Amino acid sequence: MQSYYGHAQRLLLVVRSGKFAKLARELFKRVFSNSESYLLRRDLTVPFNAPAPKQPIEVRPISEGDIPAILGARPGRLLILKANIPTCYLGITDSGQISYMQWLIGQSDLDRFRPFFDGELRNLRKDEVLLEFAYTFEQFRGQKIMPAAMAAIAEKGLLSGARYAVTYVQKDNVAALKGCAAAGFSPYMIRKERWRIFSFKESFKSLSDGLVAS
Repeated sequence: MQSYYGHAQRLLLVVRSGKFAKLARELFKRVFSNSESYLLRRDLTVPFNAPAPKQPIEVRPISEGDIPAILGARPGRLLILKANIPTCYLGITDSGQISYMQWLIGQSDLDRFRPFFDGELRNLRKDEVLLEFAYTFEQFRGQKIMPAAMAAIAEKGLLSGARYAVTYVQKDNVAALKGCAAAGFSPYMIRKERWRIFSFKESFKSLSDGLVAS
């Protein structure tokens, strides 16, 4: 019930923001749809150098003063921001602008995060952290911000004792898959997702070693 309530609140926020086309797509998806996504993983103990962005960025946790700028671009993030789930990290440019945002979710916060996520997160191991809700702000797209910021955020997982960072990406989201690869992530499982009249089911399949998403 809590998950349904969270979905309903998010859809209401979309309506209030005037993004009716997005609302329609979300509703149709939850009535009847089949899709697949990759689970990608990075071993944080293996050194990795992401490509340098076209302008320097600093990765830091979100602060209260960042919220108006974030909601101006992503009003649908209001509920998860209000839930204050650790930790949303930001990529900040030298001029102080927010260029990127993403949550790094540890094991202790998974239960709080589940209402905002389509799925059970049952495949997440005790030595893994989850990266979710990546967003590159429009004026910074095409500047290689995502790989640099995501790689740096993932490495924050080492502070909590995690060995791996994991993320989900839709199979047809080529741009996101390329960005994740540039941040050191590789696909290792496929998740099949099925919506039928607002009821969600998922199943998982391991990928053979060396398989690359395309």
